[in-house]
Amino acid sequence: MEIKDQGTVLASGSETSDYTYRKILRVDLERDRCTVLKSDPEGWQPSEGPITGQLARFALEGAIHRDDVEQFITFTRLDRLRQACTGGGEAPSMIYRRKVGDDHRWNLMEVIPDRHEGTSSVTLCVKDVDAMVREGAEREGLAVRSQEMLQSMEDRAYIISSLSSLFFSTYYVDLEHDTFRSVNQPGRIGDVLGAEVNYNAALEIYAHHFIHPDDRAGFLQTMSAQNLRDNLRWWQPCIALEYRKISEEPGGGIDDGGWVRASAVLARTGEDDLPQTAVYVAQDITANRRR
Repeated sequence: MEIKDQGTVLASGSETSDYTYRKILRVDLERDRCTVLKSDPEGWQPSEGPITGQLARFALEGAIHRDDVEQFITFTRLDRLRQACTGGGEAPSMIYRRKVGDDHRWNLMEVIPDRHEGTSSVTLCVKDVDAMVREGAEREGLAVRSQEMLQSMEDRAYIISSLSSLFFSTYYVDLEHDTFRSVNQPGRIGDVLGAEVNYNAALEIYAHHFIHPDDRAGFLQTMSAQNLRDNLRWWQPCIALEYRKISEEPGGGIDDGGWVRASAVLARTGEDDLPQTAVYVAQDITANRRR
């Protein structure tokens, strides 16, 4: 790699505008002095004297973000620059935040050693990479959020598919918005409840049509969205109760409907371990009750 035209790096023999530097300093490692090859007119200008000391003061006086000061000073120490000159391998580089106005922008500093025999110097090349860093961070953030969403969907699908094979009714409950969505349910219940609706309102409708009058109050209190929000936690992931259902057979009496066990299982939590979603399932346990 070589420097050409005081600001454009040639990589693999071709000029690339992305490699235009706004500051290039050639540092004499024997004298700790620098020669300015390129510098933006409004930027920091080195003066006479040891350049590594000037770079340290530049960082300590507020030009570098406080979280990057130690890294910046360490990277530009004279002994570290000498290591870069003699170490071989790829040219060292550092990314840091430099103060610009009232904000900070990401900069990249690369150390390009002069490895000609009998010389002891390096070239410090600085360019603004703020747009590149922020764009990369945004892409990474989107990728992380997409992965989290995918994992959440996979977890939810696994929970629901596992539970759906065991119970005659399964619902996915959004406790933050008091809504629910049916996963599977008997036809008549589906006709009464309809599509995604308000969760507590659906409980009232279901209790009125399908639950024994003596068990309705307990069902509504236990399975209410507020009770689930108050009590579902990772250490108590399930709330359940048993109730009598009204017979759906023609001519059946109010006490002929059998028993159901309803359970609300914690599916996802948010901040402070508060529940966000739950899976509501119902299982006919009439046969067990008759044993």
